[in-house]
Amino acid sequence: MRKIFAVILAVTAAAALYGQNKTSYFVRNSTQSHNFNAAFVPEQGYVGFPLLSNIDLGLATNLGLSNFLYNMPDGSTGLFLNEAVSSEEFLSGLRKNNPVNLGFSYSLINAGWFTGKSSFWTLDFGIDVNVDADIPLEVFRFLKEGMSRSSTEYNINNLNLTGGAYAYASVGYSRGLDELVKGLRVGAKARFLASFSEFDINIRNMDISLSEDQWAAKSLATADYYGGLLDFGVDSDGYLDFYDIAFVLDPSRFIGGMGASFDIGAEYTISEGTPVDGLRFSLSVTDLGFIAHKADMITSAEATGEVSFSGVGNLMDPDLDVNGAMSDVTEQFLTMLDFKKKEVTGSRTTMLTATMYAGVDYSFLKDKMNVGLLYSARFGKYRTDHELTLAWNYAPSRKFDVALSYSFLKNASSIGWLLTFTPVRGIGLFVGSEYTSLNYNALNISGMRIPLPSKLFIDFDFGFTISLGGTNSRPRSYED
Repeated sequence: MRKIFAVILAVTAAAALYGQNKTSYFVRNSTQSHNFNAAFVPEQGYVGFPLLSNIDLGLATNLGLSNFLYNMPDGSTGLFLNEAVSSEEFLSGLRKNNPVNLGFSYSLINAGWFTGKSSFWTLDFGIDVNVDADIPLEVFRFLKEGMSRSSTEYNINNLNLTGGAYAYASVGYSRGLDELVKGLRVGAKARFLASFSEFDINIRNMDISLSEDQWAAKSLATADYYGGLLDFGVDSDGYLDFYDIAFVLDPSRFIGGMGASFDIGAEYTISEGTPVDGLRFSLSVTDLGFIAHKADMITSAEATGEVSFSGVGNLMDPDLDVNGAMSDVTEQFLTMLDFKKKEVTGSRTTMLTATMYAGVDYSFLKDKMNVGLLYSARFGKYRTDHELTLAWNYAPSRKFDVALSYSFLKNASSIGWLLTFTPVRGIGLFVGSEYTSLNYNALNISGMRIPLPSKLFIDFDFGFTISLGGTNSRPRSYED
């Protein structure tokens, strides 16, 4: 089982949060805001710098290093498995369900240009990687307590791990409809997808019974892999052998599925000259789509019934080697799942994770400054994430934009920021982060007290653009 997790970790390492930096949503001159709402347009056309058009990587979870590392009585730092850390202390810092989201978005090349004053087109070619996990509290209780008594029982429900990697090519179109409704603009984007790999592991139920001489687990779980890059070995009884996984270097199997997705969006800005001139409402949905997989690109398995094996004793030894302990615990936990390969008789279709955005913002100081409120809902297969983002943006000149945001509701509160330099013509730059942790804990590491973020929020977004000039129908006014 250790090998399959090595494969999954290799994917997530390459992906070290899904999507783009939402701090740019209300930045009127952002060349990336159309990724949230297909109706949005910048103030001039652009071409992304080849291979450096847009790189966004991140991690978001309610978990942090402080949940697993503790200051010990002797001044050192120890793992949560140490007996000096009580089960109550460890579990009190966790939720009933603990989400982990990882993502990587890489735009190889993109471009946007105006055709006339009211129409704007976009092209984008890139790669997306996303991994989502839901880890119930009972998993951590099992890891912490193990067989702490002569007889211990655990019930784990809805432990999920999903993810995928695909290449895309998209074309978008946005048009102002002032001739119908003044201030209204609508847009749409079509994206063609080529999937490299996808996986979906769902442990719906696992009842674990531990005693001094035997561990037993009764489980109900499914595992599906979509793609041709991995070949899973099967033992003589038809069970997947996770110690026998091979990478397939056959070019004909690089593409595991094909599909398409669509974005739709609209914005309405109150007409100029009215008392609330500059008030804008926006609504959009992104990633409405699917990927179809042929039967020979699908590996499917299920775990039902009961397995048992000899126990391993108490895992709370204070002198326990950290790496060895976590490796042993993970392997023992996964050994309780015997996935038997199932015959796949037909093709399957997997759905993308759609996201809805609804925003309102108000511009003032001749459109140089605006404030906004954004609601987003990400509709995953096993859960929906909700988030509110407050944003403030300031453009001291036509070339520069500074944006700050404060997001909350999803995993924890965080600060986001974005700096953009967009000349009328020439090379521009944007750099920012959607998540900047607000809380830190000091841990004693090698005799030094080092502050570490209390939650694992990591996000970094940057790219270079080449401005092409042109303008939209509502340019900002500047005195410089």
